[in-house]
Amino acid sequence: MSHRNTLKHDHKPFKSKHATKGQIKARIKGKVEKSSGNGPKNKVVSKLERKNLSKQQRENKILETKLSRKLFDGNLGAEKIVSIIALTDDISPVSIAQTLFNTQGNDNNNGSTEFTFAHPSVTNINVAKFKTNLKVIVPDHHNMLSIMDAARVSDFVVFGISATQEIDPSYGETILRALIEQGIASVIGVLPNVVTAYPKRNLQLDIKQSLSSYFKHFFPADGDKLYLLENDADNANCLRSICQKFPLLVTWRDSRGWLVADSVVANGEEHLVVEGTVRGVGFNANRLVHIPGFGDFQVDKMEKVSRRGGKHLGMDVDDDVQETYVPNENQETLDELNPEEIEMEEEEDDGEFWDNELGVRQEGKIYFNDDGTKKPSRRLVPKGTSEYQGRWFVDDAVLDEDASDLEEQIEGANEVQEDAMVEDDIIPDNATEYAASEMHIDLSPEEEERQLQEFRSLEKDDLEFPDEIELHPTESAKERLSAYRGVKSLANCDWDYDEHDPEAPSVINRLLRVSNYKATKNKLCKGLIKDAELTTGSRVRLFIKAPSFIADRAKPHVAPFAVYELLEHEHKLAVCNFSFESWEEYEKPIPNKDLLIVQYGPRRQVIQPLFNQASNNANNVHKMENFAHLGNTLIATAIAPVLFTNSPALYFKPGATPGEVEFVGKGSFLGSDHTRIVAQRAVLTGHPVKIHKRVVTVRYMFFNPEDINYFKAITLFTKSGRTGFIKESLGTHGYFKANFDGKLTSQDVVAMSLYKRVWPAVSSAWTG
Repeated sequence: MSHRNTLKHDHKPFKSKHATKGQIKARIKGKVEKSSGNGPKNKVVSKLERKNLSKQQRENKILETKLSRKLFDGNLGAEKIVSIIALTDDISPVSIAQTLFNTQGNDNNNGSTEFTFAHPSVTNINVAKFKTNLKVIVPDHHNMLSIMDAARVSDFVVFGISATQEIDPSYGETILRALIEQGIASVIGVLPNVVTAYPKRNLQLDIKQSLSSYFKHFFPADGDKLYLLENDADNANCLRSICQKFPLLVTWRDSRGWLVADSVVANGEEHLVVEGTVRGVGFNANRLVHIPGFGDFQVDKMEKVSRRGGKHLGMDVDDDVQETYVPNENQETLDELNPEEIEMEEEEDDGEFWDNELGVRQEGKIYFNDDGTKKPSRRLVPKGTSEYQGRWFVDDAVLDEDASDLEEQIEGANEVQEDAMVEDDIIPDNATEYAASEMHIDLSPEEEERQLQEFRSLEKDDLEFPDEIELHPTESAKERLSAYRGVKSLANCDWDYDEHDPEAPSVINRLLRVSNYKATKNKLCKGLIKDAELTTGSRVRLFIKAPSFIADRAKPHVAPFAVYELLEHEHKLAVCNFSFESWEEYEKPIPNKDLLIVQYGPRRQVIQPLFNQASNNANNVHKMENFAHLGNTLIATAIAPVLFTNSPALYFKPGATPGEVEFVGKGSFLGSDHTRIVAQRAVLTGHPVKIHKRVVTVRYMFFNPEDINYFKAITLFTKSGRTGFIKESLGTHGYFKANFDGKLTSQDVVAMSLYKRVWPAVSSAWTG
């Protein structure tokens, strides 16, 4: 007999195939029945169908790869752009380029097999062994922006790493991290002096393994291989990798048309002729182009030329033109701001205008039918808007999931209640024009140290006592804080973003407004691909309406001269938001509205960023921050040209000499939102003198009874979390009684929060 460990008998369950209604109800309690979806049902796919689908996907992938590689294949293919960057000062990028490319079978422009590289320089070479054209860039290593300009147009970036000198975090490592944040294509690491420094083979392998681990930390995908340039086999393998490997794409760069010029000449005083190979999605003659450091310009015409070129074939320049593209009436203008409002005469309703149920007048461009009658293309614009002004209202593509949100915004706009607020004092706007003398001012070492210590003390005080201000005994709080209002909850208050404010910039009502940025961005990016007239790989000659002095300053054989195509509306100013995170190696304080240079997409703008919290409030009201503290992610708001592609943002601070910059922060471009409200907070604090249960006598917050009566309706709070309100004024020295929802201690601090709206400043283009 087997031993039983218990005397309890477990009864067998009732073997019934059916359950009672109560059991069924208890079993499905709390469960929600799934609704049948309208989407396609899962279809059972046979083995033959799966094999056929896999074959089609494989063939499409092979075809896509062939078309991509065709861009660089052959002696007439496009040039692969290669930048040489040395991360330490004991190795020369010129020697790296000479060692790597001076091999048998290469041809330069003069037909020789020996190349002479300079610092800086841009050299076109042909690797006959691999039938590949290369454009080798050696940037100016004394200018960080020159290094970044070379890397952002490169297909391959060759980093030179020294075997004898450690990479300096303030130079080499900063370059690495800045290029990674900017977006980098394919990378290759080379060691030019390992054999010379360590003749023994074992030491060479140890040093190579150690540096490979360091390089792989920054580039995990491509950092598993370093090439010894002093080794002939490694040198040949490195060159083979550059010539045969297809480079990776940079999303923000290749989502628009761009090129690196082979030649730049002036054609008259107001025309520039740029010749190069189209990269990215392509060019359209109606779109504007951006030349870094010079600005935005219109295109007069575009010519698609032969890959061989007329000069090589011994014929005239005009004989190699295959197609010519000219802009039409839809060419974009160079207006940055919406035209000012003009008074219009009342016109009869002739079919070109009509009011919808929301009271919005619709207007459109005039087209003609076959019989010559007018045919309007309707568009939603405000009443009294001219046809030219109507072009500034972007045709937002409204997503299905955003339709309900849009209706709620329209209904909520009619129900906004005005908050009780005091009259605003007129405060002069910040300067919006930045002269070169204002950006680079040489101060004495003593004055520089004094200002640095002052900023550090202010940053420390902002951390310990955020937004706290102190009133002088002879100062009136009613006059100093007249522009502020009392808000019970910043996240739940009703704040009209279109309210009249004398402190607002004069151009605030003329900026570009995009109600649905995400959908509009997708629409414009798809339209750019669809409307491209010159696709990638085409040889093009651009006739740009630009001043002729650009040709004198442009030196395509010294530094890369890039031209980027702008999407529709990207020339116009808007309220733009950037994420901001201070660089960990930058120790100086970054105050609010400090002068910074932001690089996003193809642009560099001088901005005074309005730092505010990265909160997610339903009313889109956010608190301003006085400093960008290390480790915090903030939103930097500025009035700048809008961008409709995903792009990182890098922040620099102008140096003491022209062209010198210091890397201070990183982030990304978040989009354009004119409804974002940034509120500055001011906190008045007082000391409890007498505490009787929940009634407290407070002093040192105000110094006269008029101020107490003026701010009497605003809620008080304490650092321990109690809330209360002012009951009555005591005497003539600013004492008052207050009631709280709990008992206070003598160590507690009584405070009052006041808010006022602050506005972003207008940026300007960086021309350094």
